[in-house]
Amino acid sequence: MNTTMDSRATREAIEGTWPVLPKERIWGAWGLTAVAISAGVAAWSYMIGGYVAYYLDAVMGTYAMIAGSLVGMFFVVLATIPCSIRYGVDTITASIPQFGVRGSYFSIFLQYASILGWNCLLLILLGRATGRIALAAGWVGESGVGTVSALGSLAAITVSWLLLRKGAESIRNYSYFISIIVTSLALWILYKLITGFGAEAILSGKPLASSGDRLWDYTAGLEILVASVLSWWPYMGGIVRMVPSARQAAWPAMLCMGLPTGVISLIGLYSALVTGDSDPTAWLIQFGGVHLGIGALVFLAMANIGTAVVGAYVASIGLKQIPVFQKGVSWNWITFIVLLPVAVIAVLIPNFFFDNTGSFFAFLGVFFAPVCGIQIVDYFLLRKQRVNSLGLYQTAGDSPYYFLGGINPAGVLGVLAGFFSYVYLLNPVSYVSHAPFKYTSASIPALVISALVYYGATKILCRNMGDYNN
Repeated sequence: MNTTMDSRATREAIEGTWPVLPKERIWGAWGLTAVAISAGVAAWSYMIGGYVAYYLDAVMGTYAMIAGSLVGMFFVVLATIPCSIRYGVDTITASIPQFGVRGSYFSIFLQYASILGWNCLLLILLGRATGRIALAAGWVGESGVGTVSALGSLAAITVSWLLLRKGAESIRNYSYFISIIVTSLALWILYKLITGFGAEAILSGKPLASSGDRLWDYTAGLEILVASVLSWWPYMGGIVRMVPSARQAAWPAMLCMGLPTGVISLIGLYSALVTGDSDPTAWLIQFGGVHLGIGALVFLAMANIGTAVVGAYVASIGLKQIPVFQKGVSWNWITFIVLLPVAVIAVLIPNFFFDNTGSFFAFLGVFFAPVCGIQIVDYFLLRKQRVNSLGLYQTAGDSPYYFLGGINPAGVLGVLAGFFSYVYLLNPVSYVSHAPFKYTSASIPALVISALVYYGATKILCRNMGDYNN
């Protein structure tokens, strides 16, 4: 009886908002490595590489992308892993001390909106690749491509939901298989790209829209990767809380979640430089026929479903923070609710969404740097790595994190300072910049400025609030 109750309590903690105790953490370093690779290798990397190809050639682009991916993941690791590992909490719960018990709804929105957007992009990309290959193979005519694309996306969403049903243990187990497959297929596609077009053609490829200022171009390429990898922030806390120690989590996150984004993006970079198209399914079909295209489709399916499942898992945990979802809504229904909007968009407005993803992610992404900066300074400098774990789950006025009406004013000021700093340095839609950008980038100054403003505002406005003297 006690064993059954313990098992039920453990499952409730893992699939909900309660802290996961060390004895309940079932992943370990190898489990996190597999999950990180299955999440980190995804088709959005092709688009990232394609953006970098506007400004940099193969050599400079490789340097910028690898460096940017590691820099961005370093800040994400520093902001999320220490608190989530020590207290066994997810990303949203860990943000309560910085934003307040009600202000943390901003974190829920940021997490849900970003993961919803990324999952839409991934699964629409997979559907479009399915339609493209079906057309090239002669299985459907031009008029049937849209239907095949929608069915491909729906099939991927269904598989993702089925994989999610058994929770964290299932995600860890199938991630071992997916991580091996996606890594092997990614290396195979990279090999086919180099041998098919030749290393000389790739190295001699010219940037598609260079500004003429080599330093600005390099910084732009670096910034694209830093900003992209910072978008792992919504994912990180929800998965690392399943690992017993920070030592087991830091290197898998850096090398298996951050670095792969840069490495796989090289496929998009090299492909765009020699063909003008960052999507490998296009040139693989032209270069090697339908069979190679199907191989690329298998890679896209495994990679995108792996990332979508991890995203839906952590988004489901985040939604559990909302009172209406905390009781009476099963895990299967929560995951269904998370994936349903993806299915609606993939069927009804896939082209509209796909054509406007740049603007959506541009404005959403500028918040990740400020949030990371605020969390780093709050946890390490202001709280000295100590959080009132009971207070994280108190929502009334007696909560130590209630601040003013449930909102931490220092958090609001820090986010606004970081946001406007980023937009001043670099317009995320038009990529028009001000002079300091090419020396500083945009994400790193936004992170630093938000941290400084948050620190100062806390000392001035919140000296007697927020449990800083615990």
